Amino acid sequence: MGVSHLKGGGAMTHKRWAILTLAIATLVGSGTARTRAEQKKDSCVECHAALEGPLAAPVEAMREDIHRARGFSCADCHGGDPSRDDPLESMDPKKGFLARPSPRAIPALCGRCHSDAEFMKRYNPALRVDQEREYFTSVHGKRLRAGDTRVATCTSCHGAHGIRPANHPLSPVYPLHVAETCARCHADAAYMKGYRIPSDQYDRYKRSVHARALYERQDLSAPTCNDCHGNHGAVPPGVASVAHVCGQCHVRQSTLFQASP
Repeated sequence: MGVSHLKGGGAMTHKRWAILTLAIATLVGSGTARTRAEQKKDSCVECHAALEGPLAAPVEAMREDIHRARGFSCADCHGGDPSRDDPLESMDPKKGFLARPSPRAIPALCGRCHSDAEFMKRYNPALRVDQEREYFTSVHGKRLRAGDTRVATCTSCHGAHGIRPANHPLSPVYPLHVAETCARCHADAAYMKGYRIPSDQYDRYKRSVHARALYERQDLSAPTCNDCHGNHGAVPPGVASVAHVCGQCHVRQSTLFQASP
């Protein structure tokens, strides 16, 4: 009987410990989950998701954004305090909140991360970190510094809230879409008025052998706007550089040209 009692007591003790352990684990687990939930609270997303129209659009666009996929959210660009529900606190300028960055501020805003080599190594070590510096060598960048806020900046080409990698087929800077992206400004005669450059480049490009190779044969190696003009440092090729620009693809012809009298 004593042995039976001891066995029963041992079983009961084991059972009690199992229940107690499970209870503790549940409490700790729920506490950890709650802490994580609090840490990840984002009042920006919660509020804008409940709105309609243009104010809800950023949340929808961010679902496919490469930055969101890497763990970034609204406050990383707009500042503020996403842990607070009160709009006066979450969008407090004293906490760095900026509703809409001005065009002149955008290159530096993007450059806070994209110009930091050490920071970018954590996310994409292969990505260049000189885009901001190169941008200011472009016609767009020079005009922006001179005060022209109508020129293209980072968000004009890459977008703002739904940014995808350049190699994503839906990215506005994917090879099949580059010409259309440039054309949003450059094919708009009214918008380009005053810059004294043609606005028919897109129509002419679509009739070219390069465009036929790109669009009809889906040959992504065929040149589009940025292959000749450059990306962030976009500058029209001058007389002295045209042969070198074309020679990037037409190697044999370039070699013969360089050897010509």
